[in-house]
Order: sequence, then C-alpha cells, then structure tokens
Amino acid sequence: MEILDSHRSDRGFWSDMDPLLSAGLECAPSVFVFNPFAEGYIALGQAFAPTKRQAMLANDLANLPQFLCQPDDIVLLAKRPTAGFLYALQQVGFPLPEFLELQEGRLDPAGSLCQRKLGSLRPWAWGPDSIRLFEPIFGRLGSGARSADEYYNDNVARLYSKAWSAGFLRKVLACCTTAREASSPGAGASMPPDAAPTRAWLCSEQEAGTVVDTLEAALGAVAAIRGRGHHRVVVKQAYGLAGLNSVRLWEPEILPAQRQWMAHALRRRRPLVVEPWLERELDFSVQLEMGPLGLQLCGYTGLLNDHKGQFLGNWAEPNHKRGLPTKVAAMFHGPEDISGCLHRLYGEIFSLLEGELQRVGFLGPVSIDALVYRTPQGDCRLKPVVEINPRYTMGRLTAELMRQTCPGGCGLLRLVTRSQARAAGFPGLFSYARSLGDGVGLRLEGEPIPRIRQGTLCLNDPEQAQVCLATFEVQPTLNLPGSLGGQEHPRPH
Repeated sequence: MEILDSHRSDRGFWSDMDPLLSAGLECAPSVFVFNPFAEGYIALGQAFAPTKRQAMLANDLANLPQFLCQPDDIVLLAKRPTAGFLYALQQVGFPLPEFLELQEGRLDPAGSLCQRKLGSLRPWAWGPDSIRLFEPIFGRLGSGARSADEYYNDNVARLYSKAWSAGFLRKVLACCTTAREASSPGAGASMPPDAAPTRAWLCSEQEAGTVVDTLEAALGAVAAIRGRGHHRVVVKQAYGLAGLNSVRLWEPEILPAQRQWMAHALRRRRPLVVEPWLERELDFSVQLEMGPLGLQLCGYTGLLNDHKGQFLGNWAEPNHKRGLPTKVAAMFHGPEDISGCLHRLYGEIFSLLEGELQRVGFLGPVSIDALVYRTPQGDCRLKPVVEINPRYTMGRLTAELMRQTCPGGCGLLRLVTRSQARAAGFPGLFSYARSLGDGVGLRLEGEPIPRIRQGTLCLNDPEQAQVCLATFEVQPTLNLPGSLGGQEHPRPH
C-alpha cells in the first residue's frame, strides 16, 4: 500500500482522486459543520443532550471548519462571525467560505441550500446528528454521491469505540510479534534492525486494554493489572464524550462509588475498557484522510493533555507533513535507527488501518492518538495506538493551519477558557484576545498572499465567544507551555 503524502485541502484531495469529480467540484461547494457531540449521540441516541456549557462551547467554536474549506465552500453554524473578525482573518491570508445560519439547529427544507447543487458533505464527524442535519440536502449531491446509510451505519459507529481501538492495537502488536518470529535467526532469516529484542521500545499487549461487558469481568481485569504490579488503573466507557467518560482507580481498594459507576455503565450496555494507567511523557497524533484510492497522510501533530489525559492543545513542527515529532525519537535510547523503526512501524499501522476502513466503506478524516510513556524502571515505551478517531480533530485543524505559516515555523493551537483568561489577569475572553497583539504581535511575510511568520491569531470570534477562545500561535522554535492555565479544560477534540 502506498500512503499518499500531501498537505493539500480536502478539495485538492478529492480532485486528485477522481478527475470527473474534480470537474463537478469546481462549481459545487462542499458543506461543513462543527458537530463535536457525535459520540454522545452514538452512545445514547436521542436521549443524549449536551450540557449548557457544552452547547456554549460548540457555538463558540462553530466556525472552525472554515480553516478546512475552499473559498466557495459553505460552513453551517448558528450565528455568522462578525465582519471585523472575518476581515482580520482575510488580511492574514485566510480565504473566507460562505457562512449559512441554521434555524434552531436545522436546515430549512425550503431554503436556498436545499435547491443548490452540492459537491460533498463534510461534517466534523459522521453520526446520527449529522445524518439528521443533512437529511434535506442528500438529494442535492452530484452523481456518484453516497447514501446516508453509506456515510454512517453500525460498522462506522464501531470505529468510534475505544474497544475497537484496543482491538486494533492488539492486531498491530500481533503483527509485530509475527514479524519478529518470522525474521528470527532460527527461521533462517537475518533479523531486521527493528526486530526483537530491539522492539522493546514498543508497548506490550498488556497495555492495550481489556474489553469487558460485565462487572465481574471488569473487577477481574483490574485485579489482573494490579497483580502484575501496576496499581493505578483507568476504566473507560467504549463511547466517551471528549475523554470525560472514564474513572481512575488510584485508591488501595475500589471505592463503592467507582464500583457503582462501572455497574451503571454496564447496565446501559456500554462496554468498558480497562487499562493500566501509564505515566505519559509525550502525546502525539497522526492525521489521515481515507479516500476512494486509499489512505492519505496529512501530517503528524503533537498533543497537549492535562494530568487526567484531557485535551489542552496541539502543536506542529516544520516537518510535520512527513515525520513524527522530533521529541518522540529523542526519548528512546535505542536502537540507533529509532526514527526509521518508528517510520516503518507506522507504515505497517497505516496498511492495517486502510484495510479495516475499506472493509466498512469508511471515507473521510481519521486520526490516531498515540503516546510515549515511562515505565517504573525509567525506560520509555511507545503505545502507538491509544485511540482512533474517525472524524476531524483539533490535530487535523492544526495541520491545516500550518499551511498558512512561513516555512520553518512551528504552530501551537490552544483552547483558552474564560476562567483561564481571568486567572491570567483579564476580565474576560475579549480583553484576553486584545492582549495578543501586544509585544511581538502578528508578523506576516510573503507575496502575493502573506503567511504568518510569528505571533498569535484568534480562530473564533472574541466578540461572540462565551466560554472558550481558540488561538493559533506561530513560533520560530517550539516553546510549549508547561501548563495551559490549569483551570478548566474543554475538549471538543
């Protein structure tokens, strides 16, 4: 399998896949929408309802798909950003799509969009909510369009499951074991540089997680992990909204409230994944796009999480389109060709994932979260698949934003909450946003379209933001904050 290595827009990707589709796309816009609660609807169906704060967060960030768009594309949202905010983005070189306001979260079947020819539908995530939203316009797609059932079905829904990700990691590790055995000296073949025992830098099957569907099995999995000398354990629901549906077992004994939490989840027919808690040193993710001809690599991005593993931000290096973050390889003492070993490993992972996605007919954005952790002995190990996200992510958004930076620059995407802004000494998000122009400011270079050399840009409208402000900072060298405020950590990732 050949991984297409490119960093073009979605329009460019689909155009290269099919020349006939390309011709149609020239005059037919794609429709984007930010729907970060797909997993909640997959898990609970119509019973799911975001909290007031979650809904405000989604509204604050609703314009973010504009950074995935071409100028003639359409972004659906509740309220169009202000003219001043859009003008500022345009001055920095970002093209502006068309913004279309929803009416109480719905498309008007009699509205103009339902009468237009459309190229493709690009929600943040395919799920029950995006299927309902797009129902009036499925019939407006051109020839070769897919049905609603092809975009989202039970097989696609399973891709969101942490249980599925755990099973996929086990397949990856099994393939690595098979390759080591096949290349052992006893098999009559010379051992490649990344074969046993040098793949000791890779996690074992014990770190992949155990999927359980009864309380007895959950308690047994916890006991087995602790029996191996690993006391701290995390239990996750298979479908979790933004990493919030999990419980950490750090006490000497499982507390009654923790046991009740597990029993309650299992009664609602939600499998659990039981894993040893890993002392993470570095998180990163791989951004991919599954198209009709295969899997395309869009880039590698670093991932900033808090001590609970919840999202804080993403970062990208100048060579993010082709290689893993340089910090990853630097954490391992060997083998000498560790960068090559990592590259080959992810080539194997991409090949396996491509086959899995083809089997269920999935097309669209997908990412792989991974981490480097430290063992009690002080050695670093790689968990190459923590979670697979069959949707857009903030990491993918970061990779797309890097297209508007000058060569050699590093990018940092952050989500700053209102409480974090106040902790930094500002009365609110708007005053925090205004402060970003102080000091270095936003430095642009290049003609005819300027790119960002250095400075910080607001990605959503500070005048409308209620609970969260997304920012993108460009730096000549990577300078990650040790803590991004330490207060509240929203995660629409």
